Amino acid sequence: MPKRLPPSAISTNIDFNADGIQHGFLKLPYSSDQSAWGAVMIPITVVKNGDGQTALLTGGNHGDEYEGIISLQKLCTKLKPKQIKGRVIIIPMMNHPAVEAGSRVSPIDGGNMNRAFPGHPQGSVTEQIADYFNRVLIPMCDTALDIHSGGKTLDILPYAAAHRLPDKLQELRCWEGARLFGAPYYFYIEEMDQLRSMTQR
Repeated sequence: MPKRLPPSAISTNIDFNADGIQHGFLKLPYSSDQSAWGAVMIPITVVKNGDGQTALLTGGNHGDEYEGIISLQKLCTKLKPKQIKGRVIIIPMMNHPAVEAGSRVSPIDGGNMNRAFPGHPQGSVTEQIADYFNRVLIPMCDTALDIHSGGKTLDILPYAAAHRLPDKLQELRCWEGARLFGAPYYFYIEEMDQLRSMTQR
């Protein structure tokens, strides 16, 4: 029998079941030289209108990939409940420490968020964030879109990608989502370490 993990240290002021628009934070306690009783504060917006499916939209998985961060911040201010049926969870800066530093990885622990899954509730800061996504947020969702770009080291043409997955029905749905995204190019992608990425959850 698998060992039961302890609960996440992350809390939130968001009520995921409430209709309307909520802007808040995921709060992970973190003690440092700058703040002995500090916290990593990850912005979150939830827009809900009745029953329906849930979509999770994330950016800032890598902190120097600004396109997703900026576009999702704009969406947080523009999306209204009357425009949807169901729920949209928007997290523009999932690796907030890396976003603040403008770096691919977290300056706190050197963690690459997209190589930290499934995470651990008692691990590094990056692993604790990944664990919360893996055990709390992703199970709430019917669809997830994680926006990446080239960051400081790559020039990438606009594209949408789907991953090769063990579940072929899910793979087909991801492929259709990539096609419908509307980018000039779409294709299958294979991660260097895909078992530890968010895409495999």
